Amino acid sequence: MPSGPSAPIKFRCLFPALLSALLLPGLGVGCTAKGPDRLELQSGQYDDAFDAAGQAARKAGMPPLVSDRVGGVIEGRPRIAGSVIEPWRVDNSSLQQWGENTLHKQRRRVRFEFLPVDFIPPEPDGDEELVGAPLPGSLEGEMRLTDLTTFEGPVEVRVWVYVERAHRAGARRSAWSRIGRSYSTNPLETIPPDDGTTRSSGLWTPVGRDESMERRLLAEVQESLAPA
Repeated sequence: MPSGPSAPIKFRCLFPALLSALLLPGLGVGCTAKGPDRLELQSGQYDDAFDAAGQAARKAGMPPLVSDRVGGVIEGRPRIAGSVIEPWRVDNSSLQQWGENTLHKQRRRVRFEFLPVDFIPPEPDGDEELVGAPLPGSLEGEMRLTDLTTFEGPVEVRVWVYVERAHRAGARRSAWSRIGRSYSTNPLETIPPDDGTTRSSGLWTPVGRDESMERRLLAEVQESLAPA
């Protein structure tokens, strides 16, 4: 039997191997899934591609909250990213992602966009009057928005998977001890949720994008469009 000091050392040596054994099954699934950074398709494939994008978002655990078939936008419900204590989750594609999602509470948010290939966003010249977005169903909105359900021509598909990190607002450092810390409380948090107010359940800060998941999602859409 090893003496007292050697046991912690041996554990520290075995910990990386044990961690790898837990992570490799899920890591292998994520790394083998590669795909394009964008897709180009014909307008006749638009409906099938739009449905496939929504299905890919659901499969990733982020079902669509916004599904605008006319404007070509799908935005999914955010999902908390898998951590090291969830080795069955296959949403991480590297050991670095596993580590970050274990040390921090992070979530992913997906957004698909379909646009005509030759679409050029309007560039302001500084002389026009700034106005807000057109109202849904208004004539101005119909003139400014391309209806992809009737559009004829090549269409490009892109996807963004944003990584956001949770944080707690209102931190207050003790000016006396210099080591104490407390948090301010939002009075609205003490009001019952049936009072008609709208409150956020947390604060999230964007910290990056998950390009590996973006490619995997586009690969699923591409596979669904391939001829049988």
